[in-house]
Amino acid sequence: MSPGERPNILLILTDQQRYDTLGCYGAETCRTPYLDALAQRGVRFSSAYTAAVACSPSRAMLFTGLYPHKNHVESNNQILNPEIPNLAGELRRAGYNLGYAGKWHLDNSRVASQYGFEGKDFPGYGYPPAGGIIEELHYHRGRVTNGMSNITTHYEDYLQAHGLEPPELLEASYGEGPNRRMKRHEIYALQSGTIEHSFEALVSEEAVRLLRSLKEKRENDGKPFFLWANYWGPHTPCLVPEPYYSMYDPREIAMEPSFTETWQRKPSHQKITERSWGLSGNGWEGWREIVARYWGYVTMLDELIGRVLDEVQRLGLEENTMVIFSSDHGDMMGAHRLIEKGPFGYEESFRLPFIAAHPECETPGSVRDEFVYLQDLFPTLLEMAGTRPPEECDTRSILDNILGRDDPIKRDSIYGYSGHGLPTSLRMVRTRGHKLVLTPSERGVVHDLLDDPWETLELYDVAHDPYEMHNLIGLPEVREAQEKMMERMTRYMSRLDDPLQDYVQRIREEGR
Repeated sequence: MSPGERPNILLILTDQQRYDTLGCYGAETCRTPYLDALAQRGVRFSSAYTAAVACSPSRAMLFTGLYPHKNHVESNNQILNPEIPNLAGELRRAGYNLGYAGKWHLDNSRVASQYGFEGKDFPGYGYPPAGGIIEELHYHRGRVTNGMSNITTHYEDYLQAHGLEPPELLEASYGEGPNRRMKRHEIYALQSGTIEHSFEALVSEEAVRLLRSLKEKRENDGKPFFLWANYWGPHTPCLVPEPYYSMYDPREIAMEPSFTETWQRKPSHQKITERSWGLSGNGWEGWREIVARYWGYVTMLDELIGRVLDEVQRLGLEENTMVIFSSDHGDMMGAHRLIEKGPFGYEESFRLPFIAAHPECETPGSVRDEFVYLQDLFPTLLEMAGTRPPEECDTRSILDNILGRDDPIKRDSIYGYSGHGLPTSLRMVRTRGHKLVLTPSERGVVHDLLDDPWETLELYDVAHDPYEMHNLIGLPEVREAQEKMMERMTRYMSRLDDPLQDYVQRIREEGR
C-alpha cells in the first residue's frame, strides 16, 4: 500500500456464530480453512465480545458506537435513533464509497440504500426464503414487523438467473416444547440441490459483484470503499445441502461440559427457556444432531466467504484492503442445554470470533488476548478513514492492535447488554476473574437477596468455573468479590448513564 493511502475495508459478518467453531479458535473437528488462512494474514483476537446481544442491538452498536439505551435499538426490530452519527454517514463524509450485501436487521425504519450503501435491500430481518420460495419452510413465513415487510424477490431472482429450481426441505427437525411458535421453527433441515441453491450463495455473489463495482469506482474517482457483507447463518434454522448436512458425524461430537446443568441457584427463566424449546428430551444424543448440522452450516459459510476472499486476491485488492471477520453474537448450541443467545449472560452468547487482516499488519498470524468489543470497529474504521469519531462514543479504537503493534488496550473488564427474550434487558460485567449478571424482574421488583438472590443476580468465578455452572451470589465466602463486581457494574452504569442504575442502587441497599 502506498504511503498515505487509505485502505479499502471489507467487513464480513455472520449471524449467531460461536467463537469456538473456527479451527484457529481451537475447533478440532469443524473445518474453516479460509478463515483460518485469514487469521494467518492478520491478527486474531481471542477475547472479543459483543457489548449488546441479539442481532439488531449488536449491529446498531457497531454502526453507532453507542450502547442500546442511547441508539434506541435495545432489542430486535427497533428503530435507530436518527439524530446520532453512524458509520455510513461518517465514512461517506470521509470520502468512502459504500457497498452492502446480505442481511440488514439494523434499523427497522430505513434500509441500507437509504444510508448511502450500494446493493440490494433486505428490509428488517429480510430472511430470503420467507416469501414461500421454499414451500415447506415455516420459519419467518410472511413476517411483517412495524409495518415493514421482510419479503423480497432477490433470492427468487438469483435462482432464476442461474437456472436453478427452488430447493426443497427433504427432512427437518423442529422444536418440541410447549411454545407453539417454537414448534413451527425448523432447527435444521436437509435442503435439496447444491451450495449454489442456498440463499447464502446469493450473499457471496452480491459481495463479489460489489467488489468489482467498487474497485472500478476507485480507479475512476480515487475513493476507497467500505463493503459490508452479511450472512444469515449459521443462525438456526440450519438449512444446508449435501455434503455439508452429513459432513460431521454426530457420534463424534463431544458433549458440552455444561450440558449437565441442574439449574440450582439459577434464574428460573433459564429453565423455562430450555423447556419452551423442548430440545433436550433425547439428551445429548438429540443435541449432537443439531450441533452437527450447525457445524456443517459453518463450513459451508467458510467456503462461501472464501469465494469473496479469492475475489479480493484476483482483483489485486489484497495490498490495499483490510479484511475483518466476526459475528454479531454467539449461540449456546447445547451449552447449558440452551440454544440461541438469550435471555442469559453466558460466554457462548457474548463471546465472538474476531479476525482482522490489515495489509500493513506488522505481526501476521499473531493472537491478542486483550478484551475487545465488536463495537470497537466504529472508532477504528473512522481512524483508518482519517477522521475522528463523534465526541460521544462508548468504545475505543483498536487500530494499533489490528496493525499488530504492541499497544496494550488496558481494558480490565467488559460491560454487556442483552434485551433478547426478557421484558427488561439484562446487564453483564466480566473481568478476568469474575462475571456478574443482573436480570431485572418484569415489574422492577427487587427480589429478596436473602431468600432468592439468584433470581436477580448471578456471580461466577470464571477463572475456576469457566463453564459458569456454580452461581455464587449471596454466599458469605464471596462477599468481597460480589461487592467489587457490584461496584464495577455501578461505575459502568454511572459513566454510561444506564437507565438501570437506580435499580442496581436499590439492590445494593437491600443487600447491606
